[in-house]
Amino acid sequence: MIWITSAHSSHSPAEDAQVRVPAHIAFIPDGNRRWAKQRGLDVLKGHEAGIELIGEVLKWCKEKEIHTVTFWGFSTENRSRTEEEVRGLMRLFETKLADILHKAQEEKNAGNESKYPKVRVRFYGRIEELPERLQEYIRKVEKESAKNDEYRVNFLLNYGGKVELFECIKKVAEDYRNGKINEISEKEILERLWTGDITPPDIIVRTSGEYRLSGLLPLQSTYSELFFVNKYWPDFSKEDFEAVLKEYASRERRFGR
Repeated sequence: MIWITSAHSSHSPAEDAQVRVPAHIAFIPDGNRRWAKQRGLDVLKGHEAGIELIGEVLKWCKEKEIHTVTFWGFSTENRSRTEEEVRGLMRLFETKLADILHKAQEEKNAGNESKYPKVRVRFYGRIEELPERLQEYIRKVEKESAKNDEYRVNFLLNYGGKVELFECIKKVAEDYRNGKINEISEKEILERLWTGDITPPDIIVRTSGEYRLSGLLPLQSTYSELFFVNKYWPDFSKEDFEAVLKEYASRERRFGR
């Protein structure tokens, strides 16, 4: 794991082109509220800036041909915040996500015409507890993108790793008791996770200087390379992103061996 406090490239363009990139990068975009308070702004302005940055980060990942990108947008613990903040954040998800996904996917062809790569978008968590309008949007996006396979974007909304594990354990025990499965194996457990079809992240990035994963993908994150960036999420820059990728490329991954 590494702390990144600043990002200055000492690599040439040729070296940058040879940097090994991950197949899957996950972000814990932390610090939106503190970013807003530091500037004397309403906390929802921080969340708005943070959501808008997601679109930029998706563009950076697409430029590097990173196949899968995961964002933890809202945790089950976040529901304990004020009703006004939670309601406002849900409205931001409803109004901003469609535009962000549209802009992030846009590419220009040789004739300067817009085209859109085939991106599959998935949402995970206690989705049934989210506002109905947001649920409708989630169902629509997942259905429309279900057959896409060029890139994949995962959003964790109303998600908590501890809650996910508890729900999984209960489901496994119930299915075993009812004779639906004959043994309790890794395969059976993964199939009953909310996020069971998410591949293990090669990289996990958490901003704001917090030094923990807070339960993100507890089974899939076992061998992920961890990066803790000492900036609030709205200040996370392309230079920081590049610094993470360069450090990742320099590591020898051992996967516990």
